[in-house]
Amino acid sequence: MDLARRLVSPERLYLVALGLTGLAALVSVTLPAAERGELAANMVSATVGAALGGLSVDTFLLSRPAGWIMSRGRGWIAGILAVSLGLTALAAAVLTTAAGLGSHPVAMAAGCALTVFNTAASLGLRLRRFWFVYAMRALGGAVLVAGYGLLWLGRRLDGGLWSELWLGVQVGTAAVLSLAVLAWARRSGPATAATAGRPEYRADLLAVGRLHVGVCAQMLTYRLGQVLVARFAGAGPLGVFALAVAALEFAQSGAVVRAQRILAERDPAAVGDHGREVVKGAFPIAALAVVGLAVLGVLSPDYRNAWVFGLLLLPGTLALSAGKTWSATLLKRSGEGATTAVALVTMSVSVVLYVLLIPWAGAVGAAVASSVAYFVYALRTRQRLHRSTPALVNRMA
Repeated sequence: MDLARRLVSPERLYLVALGLTGLAALVSVTLPAAERGELAANMVSATVGAALGGLSVDTFLLSRPAGWIMSRGRGWIAGILAVSLGLTALAAAVLTTAAGLGSHPVAMAAGCALTVFNTAASLGLRLRRFWFVYAMRALGGAVLVAGYGLLWLGRRLDGGLWSELWLGVQVGTAAVLSLAVLAWARRSGPATAATAGRPEYRADLLAVGRLHVGVCAQMLTYRLGQVLVARFAGAGPLGVFALAVAALEFAQSGAVVRAQRILAERDPAAVGDHGREVVKGAFPIAALAVVGLAVLGVLSPDYRNAWVFGLLLLPGTLALSAGKTWSATLLKRSGEGATTAVALVTMSVSVVLYVLLIPWAGAVGAAVASSVAYFVYALRTRQRLHRSTPALVNRMA
C-alpha cells in the first residue's frame, strides 16, 4: 500500500477513478440507446437529487476553517447529514417524476448513498486522506465496469437492471468510506464537548443556506438539460446526449482535483490562479473525447449523433474547467455569497435557454444551451474574483 502511494499521486489516482467511470460509460453503450436512457435518467435524478437535497454538506465541510469540527461537535455534522438524506430522497423522487423516466426507488436510494459518500469524502479530504478517498472512487468504478461487463456477457441488456447494479456500487462505496472515516475519528481520541454557542450554530446554518443556493443553481445548470431531454425527447436521445456529457466531463478532472485542493488549503496565500493551467490540460482530453464519440458512432448507429453533442459541448467544457478553479478560489476569498450570486446568474441564463431550445431542438438544443451557460459561469466568476480580496477569507469561520 505504501509503495502504491509513492508511485501513484492523488491526482493520478483521481484520473484513474474518472477513467474507470468513463470506461463504465463506454461499456454502457452496449445497451440500446433507449435502455441507456433509462440508466441515465436514474443517474441524473439521483445525482441532482443529492445536490439539491444534500445541503451541499460536502463543499461546506471542505470550506470550514481548521478546528471547526472540534468546536461544533460530531453530533452537529450527523444532524445536518440526517436532514439532508430526507431532502435528497424527496428531490430524487420529484426529479424522476419530472423526467417521466426511471425508477423512483433506485433514484432515491442512490441519491442518499451519494450524499453519504460525498460527506464522508469531504471529511477524509479535510484529513488530507486524498489517496484513500480517490482510491475508493477508483474501486467503485472498477467494480461497476466489471459488473456491466458481466451483464453484457449474459446478454441482460436491461437499463433497469444496470441501474440497480449502479445503485449497489454507490451503496457499497459509501459504506466503506464511512466506516473508514469513523475509524479515523476514533483514532483521534474521544469526542470532546462542543465549544460553539448558538450564534456559531446559526452562522453555520446561514452559511449552509448561502452556499447551498449556489450549488443548487450550479447543478440545475449542469443537469436540468438532461431532465428536460428525457421529458421532451425521450429515452433514446437522452441516452446519447448523456454519453456525450459524461465523455466531456472527463476533461474536467484536473479542474475538479485543483478545486478540491484549493478548498482544503488552510493558507490563503497558497491559493493562486490555475485557470490557464487546467484549460491546457483539459483541451487535449476533450478533443480526444469528441474523436472517440465519432468512432463510436461509426461502430454503433444508435450513437451516431454523440460526436455532434460532444463538439457543441467542447467550448463550454473548457470554460467550465477554468470556472471551477476560479469558483473555489472565490469561495475561499469572499465566502458563499459571491459564488452564489454567480451561480444564480448562470442558472437564470441556462434555464431560459433550456426551456426555449430543448422542446424545439431536443438534445442539440441542450448541448448549445449548456455551452453558453458554462461560458457565462466562467466569465462571471472571473469578474467577481478580480473584485475580491484575500482579506475576507477568515469571514468564512
